[in-house]
Amino acid sequence: MNMRKRNRIQRLIFKILAIAIAFFACNFILSEIADWSAYREPVAVNKSEWDAITEKIQNGGALAESEYQTVFSQTGLGKPAIDKLKRSRNTAELQKYYDYYMKNKDYECVREGLFAYHEYITDENGNKIENPPFADLQNGDIIITLSIHSFGWRHGHAAIVTDAANGTTVQAVMMGEASAFGNVSEWTGFPLVAVLRAKDLDASARQQIADYAKNNLVGLDYSLFAGMFSKNEESPTKTQCSHLVWYAYNQFGVDIDYNGGGTVTPKDILHSDKLEIVQVYGNIDKI
Repeated sequence: MNMRKRNRIQRLIFKILAIAIAFFACNFILSEIADWSAYREPVAVNKSEWDAITEKIQNGGALAESEYQTVFSQTGLGKPAIDKLKRSRNTAELQKYYDYYMKNKDYECVREGLFAYHEYITDENGNKIENPPFADLQNGDIIITLSIHSFGWRHGHAAIVTDAANGTTVQAVMMGEASAFGNVSEWTGFPLVAVLRAKDLDASARQQIADYAKNNLVGLDYSLFAGMFSKNEESPTKTQCSHLVWYAYNQFGVDIDYNGGGTVTPKDILHSDKLEIVQVYGNIDKI
């Protein structure tokens, strides 16, 4: 090999290495400065106001819309979960979620895989901790987290609950892995996570959607571009996390992509007007 050719090869190798280093450095820097404002601590309402709402729930009384909003701001519980506690008059459970939601927490950002960074809840010693179990989880519910980011983009993750009693979900996780069954326990360490439920579907209809997902959407290849060019295709062979959830619902006439774009993301699902919040951890109003 002559000297000129050797020098060209060396320069090419150097350029490739420089691009790779810049690429990964950019990912690291942008991910480290990802928006943490979603984890700010909530502000407690006046104790007398909170006690009055708690007494209403204890007595099974009706709550005004503003009172539902107050409970949500103090516990992360949406109307379905609040109504469940109200029916059982379980103020001890309500207080448990209040105490945890209002508690100061620490967080850490951990690299998971080649590009993705996951955020986790930690105690004062840096040990990972978990959120309490979701207050109300039913088949067909959707779980969303926005505690996963790459290149500073909080893209998140989504799954559909197919067996709430056993904590089973269906999800598409990453490139190189086919869509598969997962477990709710995989979501308990995220500081920003939400459970969503279709507003206008009863339990039977949501069960049909869950059954469709587990019978038809397991074993599909992962593709970041799933649905981008053929969103309504029949019998898809490729999917990604939010496309899988959207596709299951769309088969039953419910489009949960709030902006109707060419592709669907977890954030699109989170803001869908076809869904209501059952419970959140973290401050989704900042996302």
